[in-house]
Amino acid sequence: MAPSSGMRKYPPRLYEAGKTPIQNRSMNHNCFLSNFQMVKENLGEDVWSALRESAIGVIVKLKELDYIWSAKVVHYFLANQLAIESSHEIWSLIDCMPLRFSLYEFGEITGLNCDPFDKSEVWDVDHQEFRLEMKVPTSDGPTLKELQALFPVCRNWPLEKRVMIGLLCLLSIGRFGISSNSRIPLHCAKRVLDTAAFQRYPWGRVGFCSLVESIKVLTYEGKKSYTLHGGVHVLLIWIYESVIGVGEIYGNRIEGADVPLLSWHGSRTRINFSDFFAQEKREHQKIRVRHLIMKPVEDIYPKWNNDTIYTDLDNMIKDILNGQLNEKFWDAMPATKCEKRKYGVAASVVPNVSPSSKRRKDTEPADVGEASDMVAAHNVAILGLVESIKILTAKIDGIDVSVGDEVSKALEATIDAKVEARVTVFETDLWKQIEKLEEEIKYLKNKADVKNAPDVTSSKAYEEDDACSNDLSWIVQNKINSQDGLPIACVVKKKKKTKKTVEKEDLTKKKVKKTEKKAEIPLRRVKQEKGFEIPELHDESISTEIWENDRQWEKSVNCRTVLEALASTLEEPTRRRKPQLTKTQVWPYVGNSTMRRIITGEKGSKGAWFWRRKRRFFLEANDTKRFVANKKLRLVA
Repeated sequence: MAPSSGMRKYPPRLYEAGKTPIQNRSMNHNCFLSNFQMVKENLGEDVWSALRESAIGVIVKLKELDYIWSAKVVHYFLANQLAIESSHEIWSLIDCMPLRFSLYEFGEITGLNCDPFDKSEVWDVDHQEFRLEMKVPTSDGPTLKELQALFPVCRNWPLEKRVMIGLLCLLSIGRFGISSNSRIPLHCAKRVLDTAAFQRYPWGRVGFCSLVESIKVLTYEGKKSYTLHGGVHVLLIWIYESVIGVGEIYGNRIEGADVPLLSWHGSRTRINFSDFFAQEKREHQKIRVRHLIMKPVEDIYPKWNNDTIYTDLDNMIKDILNGQLNEKFWDAMPATKCEKRKYGVAASVVPNVSPSSKRRKDTEPADVGEASDMVAAHNVAILGLVESIKILTAKIDGIDVSVGDEVSKALEATIDAKVEARVTVFETDLWKQIEKLEEEIKYLKNKADVKNAPDVTSSKAYEEDDACSNDLSWIVQNKINSQDGLPIACVVKKKKKTKKTVEKEDLTKKKVKKTEKKAEIPLRRVKQEKGFEIPELHDESISTEIWENDRQWEKSVNCRTVLEALASTLEEPTRRRKPQLTKTQVWPYVGNSTMRRIITGEKGSKGAWFWRRKRRFFLEANDTKRFVANKKLRLVA
C-alpha cells in the first residue's frame, strides 16, 4: 500500500512487541459452556428447547457443537493491542496490520440484537412474588449459586417458571460471564418475567459492553493472571474471521451455519505466529486480514451515547478505507507511555469517564514537519545507543575470554601437579606391598617343605619296624572291581616282611639250634582258644587278604574279655509305662479315641493305634541291637 501524503498519526502500540506484561500470564473467564449441562439435566428437555429458541439461544446452540476454546490465541491478540482512547472498541496489531473489534463485529458474529437502547421505553414488572418463591433477595438479581440451589426444588414447577430459571442461568453464564457469586443486574433479571420485553431487548449490546469493559480495565501488572467477563468465545471467532490464514489452518470451519459463531469448531493447537506470518508472506506475498467490517463513512462508528471521534483513530480508519494505510508507521514510533501507569490503561477507556485536559492536549494533531523531525531525532538517538551497546558488548566478551583463559590454565596446572603427586605416592605404596607379599610367599614355601613327612608306604624304616613287630598294620590300596572294572579304594592288612640282610647261613644255624632245643626239652602244649566272630564284619566286598592272619584275633583274650564286660554293662531298653486306670475308667484313652473307649462294658478293638504301638516297640528293639553292634565295632577299631 502506498503511504498517504505526509506522515499521518495513528494510535501507537499499547506495549512494545514481545514486552507486554501479560505475555506470560494466564487468562481466566467464567463463560464455561460445560455449566449449561446441569441446566439441561435439572430443568428438562422442554425447558432446553425453549431456551434454544430464545433471544440469547445462540449460546445454547454453541454448547451443542463440538467446539474447542483456545485461550492462547486470544491472549496473543490482547497482548498486541493499540492504545485506543475509545472505550467502545478494541484494535489489535498483527505484523503491522490493525484489526478492529467493535459492536459491528460482535453483532455480525453472534447475530444478537445490537440496536441502541430505547430511552423512551417505559417498562416495569412486579418481581417480588417470584423472588420470594425463589428465596433470593428482591433488591438485586440472583447469583448462579442461588439458581443452582433451586434445581432440586423447581423440577415440579410449571414450564413457564422453569424457563425463567433457565434464562437467568443463560444471562449469568453466557451474556455477562460473571462468577457464580456475582449477581445479575436487577433490570436485566426482571426481563425474564415478561417474554416480549425479554425478546426485544438488545442483549448483543449488553454482552459486548460486558466483554470490552473487562478488557479495558484489566490490571496488567502485579498479578499472575487476569479475568475476562462476557462471551469470550466471540473473540476467538473474531480472530478466525479476521485473519484468513488462521481460520483456514486452525479454525475447522463448518459450512452452512446461520451465524459465524456457529461456523467454527476451533482447536487448541499452539500457533507459532512468527512462522505463520512467514508462511503467509511466502504463499500470498502478504498477510490476509480483514481490518474491519466495511460500512458507509457516515456509519463507520457504532452508535453510542458519547460519540467522540479521536483524530489518530479516525486517520487510521480512513486510510484503511482508502487503501492508504502506512504499515511502517509502527516500526518508527515507540510504544505509548501508558504502560508505566499503575493499571496500564488510561482513565479515558473506562466507560462514562471523559478524558482529562492533559490527555486532550496530547491527542491534538501535530504539525507534519514537527512530527518528521521528532522521528528523525528518535532514530539518531536509537542508532547511537545501538553502537554504544555493541562496543560495550565487545569489551565485555574480550574480558570474559582473557579471564577465562587464565583461570583455566591455572586450574589445569594445579590439577596436573596434584595428580602426579598422588600417582607417585600410590606407586611407592604398591611396590612395598608387592615386596611384602613375595617375602611371605617364600617363608610359607620353606615352612611347608619342613613340615612335609615322608610317604609311609614307601618308607624303608617303616617297613623294617613293621617287619619286626607283632602289631597289625593297615594300608589303603586300589583294586579293580569285578563287576564294572573300575578301581576301588580298599583297606587291607599289610603283609609282614622279613629282613633282607639275613644270610642263608644264619637261617640254617637257627634251624639247627631250634631242633636241638626240641630234642633236649619237650615243648608243652598250650590249649588253643576258640576264636569268635563278629557278624557285622562279614562283608563280601572286603578282600580275603584282610583276614589272612585272623588267628591272631582268636588269641587275643583281653579283647574278648573287654567286649563281654561291655555287653554285660549295657542297660536294658526302657519299657513304656503301663497306664493305670482310675476307678471309673474301663479302657485307657489312647490316640484320638473319644467316648467310645470309655463306654462301660465295651472294649475297644485293635485299631490303627495298636499296630502303631507294636511297630514302635519293634523299632526300639532293632535300635538297641544296632547300638550294641556299633559299640563293638568302635572297640575293635
